[in-house]
Amino acid sequence: MPVLALAERVSLVTPEEYLALRVFIENKDKYEYLPKNILKDRLGLSSREVDTILTKLRTVKAIDTERISGEIMFKITFTGIDILAIKSLYAKHVVKSLGQSIGQGKESSVYYGYDFNGELIAIKLHRVGKTSFKNVRKLRELRREKSWISITLDNALNEFSALQCVKSNFGNVPSPLGYAFNAVTMEFIEGVQLAHAELSKPSEVLDKILATMRIAYTYCKIVHSDLSPYNIIISTNNEEPFIIDWPQAKHSDINLYRDIKNILDFFYKKYKIEHNMEKISAYVKGES
Repeated sequence: MPVLALAERVSLVTPEEYLALRVFIENKDKYEYLPKNILKDRLGLSSREVDTILTKLRTVKAIDTERISGEIMFKITFTGIDILAIKSLYAKHVVKSLGQSIGQGKESSVYYGYDFNGELIAIKLHRVGKTSFKNVRKLRELRREKSWISITLDNALNEFSALQCVKSNFGNVPSPLGYAFNAVTMEFIEGVQLAHAELSKPSEVLDKILATMRIAYTYCKIVHSDLSPYNIIISTNNEEPFIIDWPQAKHSDINLYRDIKNILDFFYKKYKIEHNMEKISAYVKGES
């Protein structure tokens, strides 16, 4: 079978197959590999009907199989979760169609999409799993409490919630449009990373970045926790900065200090703009 784009895989999955994928999510913290009998009981279908569904889901790479204690077991893949998310967002009238990939990261994939008004949007699919962690020990520690699926879904919800709060308080982030499973949809920002931009008014851009960090900290009680010149997009229209990539957002003064330092260091090295770290920290924390 030729390699299919994600949009093609989504279109091939039927309502019954969608429901089968949901069973995997419902049991995400009970089973890494799901026995066929659980699918059969949950869906109320015959063994032959379930076999047909599983064969189709394997064909579109929505599930993997493994023989465990002599029995064939089944596990949902990232592609399977992606399919669930896109179909759910379509049902919610958030995403009408899925386009090409914009970029791939260690913990997410971003796609072009279109809403029901024909407007271009961005669709971020979280993929936190085996390759996302720095070492096996960290992964095992997390898995004692949650499955890789739960961690993925939590990150997506965390990012969507962060975008909602910061945007509703007039921070410079893309407008969040919808959320389902591992997917976060947002307005598409035409621009370049701060790291590669040539700013005509760098001081104004820095002020807006710091103001958004202040909003996140004081109103939303969160810190980006991974801020750098590579996850700030500068709009090609008006040099407006937009902070992206919020899945790790949490309240942490240690992370706040690191985020501020990363940004101030960049503006000093490239634009020779110098600020007092303590004063900026006090400003971002709402203490001045």
